[in-house]
Amino acid sequence: MAFLKKRGNILWIKYYDKIEGKYKEFSTKINATRDGWIEARKLLKEFNSTNDIKEKFVTSSKEKLLSVGLEEFIATKKLKTKTISLCKRACEILIDVSGDKNISSYGNLDYRKMLKYFSENNLSSNTQGIYTAHLHSIFNFFIELNYTKENPIKVIKRKLKPPESIDDGDLKVILDFLKLKEKKEQYHLIMFLLITGFRISTALELKWENVDWENGFIVAPNIKRDKEFFFPLTDDLIYLLKEIGIKKEGKIFRYSNNGLKFFLRVQKSLLSTNSISKKYTMHQLRKTFITKLLENGIPIHTVKALADHSNIQTTINYYAAINVKKIKEELNSRGIFRDNFRDNKRLVG
Repeated sequence: MAFLKKRGNILWIKYYDKIEGKYKEFSTKINATRDGWIEARKLLKEFNSTNDIKEKFVTSSKEKLLSVGLEEFIATKKLKTKTISLCKRACEILIDVSGDKNISSYGNLDYRKMLKYFSENNLSSNTQGIYTAHLHSIFNFFIELNYTKENPIKVIKRKLKPPESIDDGDLKVILDFLKLKEKKEQYHLIMFLLITGFRISTALELKWENVDWENGFIVAPNIKRDKEFFFPLTDDLIYLLKEIGIKKEGKIFRYSNNGLKFFLRVQKSLLSTNSISKKYTMHQLRKTFITKLLENGIPIHTVKALADHSNIQTTINYYAAINVKKIKEELNSRGIFRDNFRDNKRLVG
């Protein structure tokens, strides 16, 4: 017996294939609305009484253009706006180099054409990794639906970049410049990001209702993973929130993404007078926060919790390496094994 199943906004029919001995499913292409459910139940009833519907949907689905399959992927999966944009761009590149053809016809040659495009357009390994990872997921989805048998896309491994925090001198200049402005909203936002390490998306969604003064923490929304995490109300943070002006409700920061461009404009002005050494992104305030915690001996599991990393490996991979230089300087200053090489002429000078 078959039954209806909702995937994303689309209704699917799932049934047991007695010949292959496993469950299969196919899209009805009907939206999961109130009327859609009624229409889909009619199809399900027809499907249970005949194989015509199955043959109609399964046969037609085997020959499907990539552009059409992409729309089905997006409609089925619950994706964030940025992810949808990346999926579309990745497919656009594949279509540009190989054409919009049946999903089952894409193969290794098309993958090599895409790699050539990456090279000719000087895309970084990280960008290549992002595009190939999304395409790989899309083709895995196509395999599940029997649109193709093999995944032609191999994921390019992204290179982990060591975190680059903001230079202490440059940071002081930027903060002093912002603090002297008549309106200090920009200074308040930058200081908040610096002393909490919050992601920009989290800070912009933060409301006064998220601040639990009685228990001493902020219940912060993690927009990236659609969950919440707790951050302690430190003395510095309480002082800053009081300076901002505590309210009962509403957003703490009233900036749009376009409004954040002030950070680059400020730096452009400071660079013109050689007041700072280089430009920094606003996300580097988060990296600076985590770097400072590790440099001051805060345990890595505590740093993980404060940074709201989903995996301790993220904290280790991106931030633990910053202490190598500090450790090297400490070992050199102590000279623990130096006496063993006192007579070794190769080490003299």
